[in-house]
Amino acid sequence: MLRKQEVGMPVLALMLIALGGLLLHTRIHPTTSGVNNWVPLIAGLVSVVVVPILFLSSRTVVAGYLLNLATVVAGIVMMALFSIEHWEGPVTLNTVLLKSTLPDILVLLAKLPIAQAILNYYRPKPAP
Repeated sequence: MLRKQEVGMPVLALMLIALGGLLLHTRIHPTTSGVNNWVPLIAGLVSVVVVPILFLSSRTVVAGYLLNLATVVAGIVMMALFSIEHWEGPVTLNTVLLKSTLPDILVLLAKLPIAQAILNYYRPKPAP
């Protein structure tokens, strides 16, 4: 199903990051504990299934890029809000780096350069 190895490997990497995030989120915040956990589940499923499919065609790559961007922005906002709402103790470098959702946000941000590389693959190449 993958188009070419050049674009197939970045699409696979994007899908694996999304799957890892989805599984991690499902383990930490199971959907049985509240309706609020369904939004990340649905966004995660979209990131694992729909976005990679959209990235496999030059006709739908822009839609995949924008959908990927939307899920990343939504994830960043929601995780930052979660961190702020559940903050305990003083704000120190240690608490920001290790006791907030900053590490999770950084993993989520890795999806952006991968998506950019996929988009660049489909861009017309300049004539030599």
